[in-house]
Amino acid sequence: MPLTSEMAGLRGPAATDTVEDRWVMNYAASTGDTNPVYFDNRGTAALPAHPAYLSHLEWDAIGLLHEKHLGALTPEERVRGVHSFNATRLHRAVRAGDTLSSSAQVVGVEKRRAGGRMTLRIDTVDAAGAPVATSHTTTVFLGVDAQGETTPPPTALDTGGSAAAPSAPVRTEDITIGPLAPYVFSECARDYGVIHTDIRVATEAGFPGLILHGTGTIAYALSALTNGEAGGDPTRVHGFQARLTGMVLCPSVMTLRVFGTQDDAPRTDADSPAASDSPRTVRFDVLADTGERAISDGVFLLGAGR
Repeated sequence: MPLTSEMAGLRGPAATDTVEDRWVMNYAASTGDTNPVYFDNRGTAALPAHPAYLSHLEWDAIGLLHEKHLGALTPEERVRGVHSFNATRLHRAVRAGDTLSSSAQVVGVEKRRAGGRMTLRIDTVDAAGAPVATSHTTTVFLGVDAQGETTPPPTALDTGGSAAAPSAPVRTEDITIGPLAPYVFSECARDYGVIHTDIRVATEAGFPGLILHGTGTIAYALSALTNGEAGGDPTRVHGFQARLTGMVLCPSVMTLRVFGTQDDAPRTDADSPAASDSPRTVRFDVLADTGERAISDGVFLLGAGR
C-alpha cells in the first residue's frame, strides 16, 4: 500500500520505560563504550545514560504508531524501511531511575525516487510530563509509493550558524565494527531490526551483507564524540543530528571526522532549552571503509552538564 498524505497528523500510543542500571550499562556495551560513568554505580548518584539511549524507546513508539494507524503497510513493506535521518534535542540528561514515555506522530509524507519517505516526530516526557527529548526521524520505504505529499516542518537542528563544516577535520578516529556488532547492538540496545541480523532478509532486500543499524552507526559516533569532545560526560550532550547516507558493513572500520566547534546563537523556540544553555555546535561526519559518507551533516550539541 502507498504512503498517503492522510497519514500526516496521526499519533500513536505512548511507549513507556523505566531506566534501569542494567540497561544504561547494556546500551554503552552495545557500542563497545568502556567509559566507567555508565557502569560504576557504587556511589549515590544515578547513572547517566548514553546520549542515544532513547533510541529503543523511540522505536517502540514508532512500532505502536504503525500498529494503531499504519497497518496498511504490509510487513514486507515495513522491513524495507531504511532509516535516513535523525535529529534529537535533549532537554535534559537521561538517568537511571527515570520513567519515560515516548509517542510518535507522522509529520510528513513525500515521494522520492527510491520510495515513499515518512517523517516522524517523537516526543519523550518524564513521569511528571516534563519534556526530555524531541526527535525527528525519516524513513524511506524502498519501492513503496507515496501519494498526496505532505511536506514536513523543518527537522534539522537549528544551530544558529552555518550548516557547512570546515574543509579539514581537527581530528579523526577509526572505529572498528566487528562481525557480531549488529547482534550485540540489537540485544543490548533493544533495537531489533531483523534486516540487520538475518543475512537472508538483508540480501533479499538488496544489501550486500549485514549492515550496522543506522541508529547503531549514530550511537558509535556519539560514544566517540562524548569521550573525545565532552570529556566523557554524557550529561553535556544537548543534542545530535545525522543524515544516514551510506552503509556500514559488518565487519569493517569506519572513520569519525570532527570539524571543530562554533558558538550557537540564543534559542527561543519551544523545543529548545533556555538561551542560557548556549551549547556549542560540533560538526562531524563518518566515513565507511569504502570511502563513502555513512553519516553526513553531523551535528553534536555540547553544553554544560545537566
